[in-house]
Amino acid sequence: MLLACLGLCVLLAGPHAIEAFSLRDFVRPGSNKRDAGDKSPCPTWHPFECPSGECVPIKYLCDGSPDCSDEYDENKSMCTAATRPPVEETALFLKTLMHAHGKDFLVKVFGEKARNELAGMGGVDKVAVSLSQSPTADVFAKEFVFNPQEEQGMIGVFEGILNGTPEELTANEASDFRFFVQKLQETGFFN
Repeated sequence: MLLACLGLCVLLAGPHAIEAFSLRDFVRPGSNKRDAGDKSPCPTWHPFECPSGECVPIKYLCDGSPDCSDEYDENKSMCTAATRPPVEETALFLKTLMHAHGKDFLVKVFGEKARNELAGMGGVDKVAVSLSQSPTADVFAKEFVFNPQEEQGMIGVFEGILNGTPEELTANEASDFRFFVQKLQETGFFN
């Protein structure tokens, strides 16, 4: 199979089979939007697909200037998630904590709703998504309908971990949680 391109591409699939097409069929200058129903992935130079169909370079995501017509590339939840550990890693981290310290360990952090491996909060995956996407602790708390005491309790545990004075956790438990809580702090979770 031979492929030659210079504005017009020629594909030689066999001794006599020739197929020609224009690069313009695949790349339209001045347009990053694909036709409705186009199932092909975005090109490598514009790999992020907006829900509205445009393809945007990664470097333009969360840069303060909307590039998607629906402004999805500046969505606060998505931009927050881009600065935090991936949801899959967060879910695995939470599961590892519960495996190491007991299935109800996270009750010490999130309160009674976290009993039974976070069942009262919708499960590990839902909590992991929210920790990745919630810009602040109060947004996280609202999602899980925390009352003010539950929210302050969670923040108190996290602050104790950061300050090295966790009252609710053992030194070992706090140590296991510290890196993740530092990531939350660095990305504005406590603002």
